[in-house]
Amino acid sequence: MLKPEDSLLRKTIRISTLEGIFAQIYTSLTGIGSVFITKFAVILQAQPIHFSLLTAISQISQVFQIMGYAVTRNSIHRKEATLRFVGAGRFLTAFLGLSVFLFPPGSGIWLFLIILFLSSSLNAIGGNIWIAWISDLIPLRYRGRFFSRRAQYLVGISLLVSYLLSLFIDLFESESGTWKQKLIEFFQASDLFRPEKQVIFLALIFVLGSLISLMGLLILAKQPEKSKSIEQHGIIKTIKTAFNDQNFRKLLIFSCWWMMAVGIGSPFWGPFMMTKLKMTLLEMQIYGSFSALISIFSFRWWGRFIDKYGNRNAMKIAILLGGFNPQLWLLMHPYNYHVIWLEAISTGFMWAGAGVVATNFVLSVAPAEKHQIYSGIYGAFAGLGMMITALLSSQLLITDWQAGAIHWEAEQLLFSLGGIMRWTAIIPLLWIKEPRRMNLGLTTWLWNQAMKIRIIQIRDWMFGKNSIKKGFKSGQNNHRD
Repeated sequence: MLKPEDSLLRKTIRISTLEGIFAQIYTSLTGIGSVFITKFAVILQAQPIHFSLLTAISQISQVFQIMGYAVTRNSIHRKEATLRFVGAGRFLTAFLGLSVFLFPPGSGIWLFLIILFLSSSLNAIGGNIWIAWISDLIPLRYRGRFFSRRAQYLVGISLLVSYLLSLFIDLFESESGTWKQKLIEFFQASDLFRPEKQVIFLALIFVLGSLISLMGLLILAKQPEKSKSIEQHGIIKTIKTAFNDQNFRKLLIFSCWWMMAVGIGSPFWGPFMMTKLKMTLLEMQIYGSFSALISIFSFRWWGRFIDKYGNRNAMKIAILLGGFNPQLWLLMHPYNYHVIWLEAISTGFMWAGAGVVATNFVLSVAPAEKHQIYSGIYGAFAGLGMMITALLSSQLLITDWQAGAIHWEAEQLLFSLGGIMRWTAIIPLLWIKEPRRMNLGLTTWLWNQAMKIRIIQIRDWMFGKNSIKKGFKSGQNNHRD
């Protein structure tokens, strides 16, 4: 028979995962960084400074996470506030399409950016409240696996939806003789898929994303809630208390350092694929799909690794790969960018781990009763860090580089610089102490894993046991709690 706390935990996981699918679809369609937002910005004739602002908006809005703590500190409930702020943020993105219909070309980009800023800020406030809400329900020992397994379902479902819609939007740019044009002719839909109608359907995708996400809030409203205590201290004093935590200050330095490195060149990944590599939305979606599939299969590994070895050790691996991935972009050209699939594998694996760590690290460092304020400050520092370099990226995007037969675009040089800076984030990471976690050297761990696999391979060769696959399973079993 299930204990009451077990029943509550299972219900929480089920509802959170189901609602998360709706939220992830919303993010895939209307979130800053989605191919649809990038495509719409290109249609609005966005310049490099606008793409920098677009990325900066997603980060500066994280500063408003602290308001999530402010609006709930005198209440014993979090559910109503979460639904109110997240609902308002998701509702606003339904109006993104107005920026192309109310303003002449080149001017609508500002309304587009304003709506995204307001929406992102409201979602950040609601997201901070939700983190505290869910952390009260999910015990620390399960959180790594909870966030990683939840992400598996979210990415898988949203992937299918955004993939199909990317193909649909690409049909408006079909050239004669291509399979897409033949598909249009087969369904006799030439009048529907005229290029000038593409912007209308992009605007409708934003409306669709908002409606789907609001449906998800009806599910979120059924999620259980534990009453919280009313804060006895003023917000300023509470913030000062958080900053007096030396270990937390070190975590803030790391988060700001890492996100500043991630922000270098970040506004130009999508535009570079679209304008310099001449990739279609479908090709970009295939790239994203490939990366997402790798993430899906690696989430479970990351969750178990984090629950056993901790977030700091997981982040060491993420930093190693995080600096390597941008260097691969130096090998890409419009006539040959197949190396992008190798980059997708490495990126998918790396961001799966970094994403879980980003959510879970601060919760493992913060005192149980201070999760919300710690999380809000942490998000604000991370957002400010990335915002600074995202804005500076348009100024650092100076000139191409040519040396004999080698030609690198300005964006590629910027990506490489960002990768090098990511590697330096290992310095502040080593300052952080994570409670209740063993100190595992990354080099030692990688060597142990390599030796373990090698020993199994030798054993199979000597005794004829078919266990290359078993070897990997054995490696996983050894990391189980």
